Amino acid sequence: MRTFGAGLATLIAIIAMVGALPSLWVHYRVVDRDGFTSFVSPMAHDRQIQDLMADEIAAQISDQTDGTISATLVRPATGAYTRSDQFVADFADVLGQQHDWLFTEPTTDAERNGVLTLDLTEMVNRAIRDFGISGVRITQPVEIPLSESRRSGLEAGRYATAGDQVTRIAFVAAGIAVVFALLALILARRRGVTLSALGVGLVIAGAVSWVLGVFARGRADDEVAGAQSSARQIARIVIDSSIDDLHHISFIVGGVGVAAIAVGILASLTLERSRR
Repeated sequence: MRTFGAGLATLIAIIAMVGALPSLWVHYRVVDRDGFTSFVSPMAHDRQIQDLMADEIAAQISDQTDGTISATLVRPATGAYTRSDQFVADFADVLGQQHDWLFTEPTTDAERNGVLTLDLTEMVNRAIRDFGISGVRITQPVEIPLSESRRSGLEAGRYATAGDQVTRIAFVAAGIAVVFALLALILARRRGVTLSALGVGLVIAGAVSWVLGVFARGRADDEVAGAQSSARQIARIVIDSSIDDLHHISFIVGGVGVAAIAVGILASLTLERSRR
């Protein structure tokens, strides 16, 4: 009876691990606003993002002044801005606004019918104000569309319900995995074998999360395909960095699983020898 109970608990723990790993990553890296902004902030140091944003801000200044100020003329100033510490906070704020758009239920018709945008207003004004661009004042919003809303599926509040569901799944699955893994080890007559089986579960969880990352990358790329060139490139850098992080965590979890398998096998062999 103990062996059956240990086996059942192990199976439940493994299933829960497979659900817990990707959902916990989604919660902490995507759904949770603070976790998301903390994760994307370091991407502001990426030189390609800095150059793309500097080019875009310079172009917007030129457009907003009807070409009276050349983008080439202000490009050194916008480049200095995107390499400054101020840009890091502004970049995280802009992406945080997009997070709010996707994960907060809309409350007005304007939000429901609007388009997901990259709002560069604060960035443009900061570059003008703090980095030596004189004689320019931008009073209207500077926004770059990232989607065509309904057509792309990125309407306001698109992931609000899904985000809540993922969060619930993440913590419930994690709790079940921990409880039943401990129960399995308590009930098991051969704990080394049980530990190895739980290690296999971690390896499976890592492999499933890695595969899900591949599919998520393709889906996310499709959703920003309608954006303007610079916005699309920036979005894809963020997407690629995010999926790379999921893959990195998947490899770590898989490595822990392999270690658990090895320890379990070693423990079993040691115990067998001691009984002889």
